[in-house]
Amino acid sequence: MSPLLWGKDDEVRERFGAAGIPSDAITCDPDTWTFRAPGTSGAFLDEFLHYYGPTMNAYATAQADGKGDQLRSDLDELFTSCNTSTTGGTVIPATFLRVTVVV
Repeated sequence: MSPLLWGKDDEVRERFGAAGIPSDAITCDPDTWTFRAPGTSGAFLDEFLHYYGPTMNAYATAQADGKGDQLRSDLDELFTSCNTSTTGGTVIPATFLRVTVVV
């Protein structure tokens, strides 16, 4: 199962339901985490490529398939387009699903 599905309310409820957790014990609220870095979005991307496991794995797989340069270019475009900083650093808001389960 894709970890990305943890961001979908119905998928979260289904997974916890399969573990015996009733739907009314689960709350799912969209939230935002803001990544902040003092350098450029390209420098921030380098941090992800070298130190953030999921990005490292995706990049290693892309490189093995001869598509590493394309993935890096796509990620650079994404980081640059999402950067909302007006002061030269990097500020990237990222939405996620905050899940609370009461057992």
